[in-house]
Amino acid sequence: MKFRLAFILALALILPACSETANTPEVPLPAYVLAIDRFDESTGMWMVILATESNDEKELRALVENTRTLAKDKKEEVNSVSVTIIKPDGRIPSTITAFGRIALTSKGMEQTGLSSTSEMVFEYRNAPAASPEKPPTTPAKETAK
Repeated sequence: MKFRLAFILALALILPACSETANTPEVPLPAYVLAIDRFDESTGMWMVILATESNDEKELRALVENTRTLAKDKKEEVNSVSVTIIKPDGRIPSTITAFGRIALTSKGMEQTGLSSTSEMVFEYRNAPAASPEKPPTTPAKETAK
C-alpha cells in the first residue's frame, strides 16, 4: 500500500513537468548583424534588416521576437517594427529568409493589421544554404567602348 501511494505521489510530481504548459527553454538567438536600421519619426515605424547565417525557423522567429525588446530599448517611441532577415551570401539582391511584423502600440496595431501587441506576423522562407561550389553571382558591369 505504501509503495502504491509513493508511486502515485511520484507520478503526480513528474507528470506536470511533461505537460505542454511546462516552461520550455528559450531558443538561443543566432549571431546576426543589424544591416539596415531605419526609423520614421512621423509614423513611429521601425524597419530593420538583419543578416544571419542561420536558416533555422525557430531561431529566425526568435530574432524577429527579439526586435520587440530592441524597440523598447530605443530612445524613440516605436509603434511597429518591420523585420526582414537576409542571408549574407553576397548575392545581389540578398537571399531573404524571413519577414516579420510586430506592433507595440495601438497605432502600431493599425499599421501592421495585428489585433494585439502580443501577436507577431512571421513568414519563413526556407532558403538554401550557401554552397561553396557555387560562388555568389553579381551582375555584370557594362564597359564603355
